[in-house]
Amino acid sequence: MNNNKISHLRLTILFVFMALLPMSLQAGDSVKGNPENGSKLAAKKCDKCHGSGGISDDPDTPHLASLNAAYLLKQLKDYKSKVRDDRNMYKRVRKLDGQQMADVASWYASQTLPSIKPIAGLDIPQLVNKGDSSRSIPPCDVCHGEDGKTVAGETPVLAGQYADYLIYTMENFADGSRSNDPGGAVQTIIKKMSDVEIEALAKYYAALGGRPAD
Repeated sequence: MNNNKISHLRLTILFVFMALLPMSLQAGDSVKGNPENGSKLAAKKCDKCHGSGGISDDPDTPHLASLNAAYLLKQLKDYKSKVRDDRNMYKRVRKLDGQQMADVASWYASQTLPSIKPIAGLDIPQLVNKGDSSRSIPPCDVCHGEDGKTVAGETPVLAGQYADYLIYTMENFADGSRSNDPGGAVQTIIKKMSDVEIEALAKYYAALGGRPAD
């Protein structure tokens, strides 16, 4: 696949992805979060599982620090409405109103993961920067950036996230147990990937943020 075709695919995917974003997110959420209030709510409702400042010490529980506020807010709303099904998360968010959820999202977005250099000598899986046109799989870095830290719209940071959690999440998209991505775009793409590819991507992005892959 030549560079011109790759560039065309990148532009096409970006256009389609933006078209699929909910109008509320394209226009921006009208509720502005207050990080100070969010930190107090997070201490009561989130720190036990996600760690202080959103840095988890459990490979099965994601880091929340540095994630985009728009992405976090959407997840909280989806848990509350049960669009994203998780009994424990529903219990945590069911009594939160829109302002409180925005506050929590703003707090975690203002936090950062510890600065860790990417593990040296990483082999980049083909799907990261080339995709697979034969299966209509776009390059991951179109949306997630070359550094795995793109935070535009509701795109989550992948670099430095736990490999175990990334594998779990991608498997959920693949089997349909998670389907709250805009227009089903992520779900459609991951369904085409093999288990080997999913594991390779998860370990790559964990290592890209300096986290051990195993």
